[in-house]
Amino acid sequence: MNVQVLSLLVLVCMFVLASFLSINLGILALVAAFVVGAGFGGLDVDAIIGGFPGSLFILIVGVTYLFALAQENGTLQRIIDGSMKLVGNRVAAIPWLMFLLAAFVAAAGALSAAAVAIVAPIALRFAAQHKVNPLLMGLMVVQGATAGAFSPLSPFGAIANGLLSDNGLPRDPMGLFLNSMLFNVVVAGIVFVVFGGVRLVRQRQREAVTASTGGPGAMAAPSGGVTTGDTGDTGDNEATGDEPPAPPSRRDTLHQLATIVAIIGLVLSTMLFGLDVGFVALTLGVALTLLSPDRYSECIKNLPWGAVLLVCGVLTYVGVLSELGTIDFLSDLLTSGGNPLLTALAACYIGGVISAFASTAGVLGASIPLAVPLLDQGMLPMLGTISAIGIASSVVDVSPLSTNGALLVANQRSMDPKKFFRSLLLWSVVVIALAPLLSWLIFVVL
Repeated sequence: MNVQVLSLLVLVCMFVLASFLSINLGILALVAAFVVGAGFGGLDVDAIIGGFPGSLFILIVGVTYLFALAQENGTLQRIIDGSMKLVGNRVAAIPWLMFLLAAFVAAAGALSAAAVAIVAPIALRFAAQHKVNPLLMGLMVVQGATAGAFSPLSPFGAIANGLLSDNGLPRDPMGLFLNSMLFNVVVAGIVFVVFGGVRLVRQRQREAVTASTGGPGAMAAPSGGVTTGDTGDTGDNEATGDEPPAPPSRRDTLHQLATIVAIIGLVLSTMLFGLDVGFVALTLGVALTLLSPDRYSECIKNLPWGAVLLVCGVLTYVGVLSELGTIDFLSDLLTSGGNPLLTALAACYIGGVISAFASTAGVLGASIPLAVPLLDQGMLPMLGTISAIGIASSVVDVSPLSTNGALLVANQRSMDPKKFFRSLLLWSVVVIALAPLLSWLIFVVL
């Protein structure tokens, strides 16, 4: 048995063990990286550690720290309340609002991961507060970021169009953007149905009917379905238990305004200046902490360190797979055919499979050139092929082993982390299996 096959078997065994034993998958992955890399692959420790995703670690810690401060001083609650005022008590509209917000940030020029890093903490805290499935909310954010990721202003769009220009091939930036947007809107609709969005709509309809008939619980709470029942029109808040919330103190208001400025600064620094999201978030977090070090001293302890270890450990093992040639081994298996249509399909699956573990930007640079010779000869449709490869390489970013999926794992609070990770991984397997095939059928074959 060669080391490539062995490394894949070890990967499967890790997931099985972590599913049945109370042990962090990240720790298993770090041990496996050492045993397989050094014991069977002849790698030194520096090469193994080189696979540790330092930039992702900074991104997750920086963003979750900033939003932990926002949670502590009540800023997130104010943002959520503002969102509810925007859509009324239609909780089912919030996932789509987050989809559009993430799409806008990505289309305006931010990396897909940056858009998710900005929107996901707000969306997932809303999900926890209003008992919305965190998978629904998180996936809608990622789909939104992916939908906007191929705009002419975005890095992914620039990479795809730049590769065509470098090879003397015609470009259609808006066509690529619209194809990606439409595909992801459809996928978001499927996510909405599969993960409970229809239930939220029906819940809203039931509340409307109850309110119109004056039945029990007619006054539905604007938080999306929690009813208080008939308490009687006594006008006595103490008697009913419905104490009005205390207004924020002047100090809280100051901290909240500073936090909102920090979040806006994070968005602008990413969209306009291309600064690193993780380091900017850390810098802004430290600046906010200095306003009241005692108040925020516990926030660092509340970061999702288990989720950070899980994601970074697994990605370190993926780095070992790359060093051992396992990724290239999979690529060679997929590109063994000689038919133009099969080559395009193979390029879609290469982009989909590898991008689920690695940088989508890097995968685009590797998978699109596979089809360039056939495109140059006119054997494949230009826009359709590039769209299919781009979509297949980006839509799989829901994987918990990619940056976007890892951000969801780190930010959700309403589900057991292991269960959330497994559910997200299962959904990403479905997406990896079907999305490249569907994008190929829609944009290349039809």
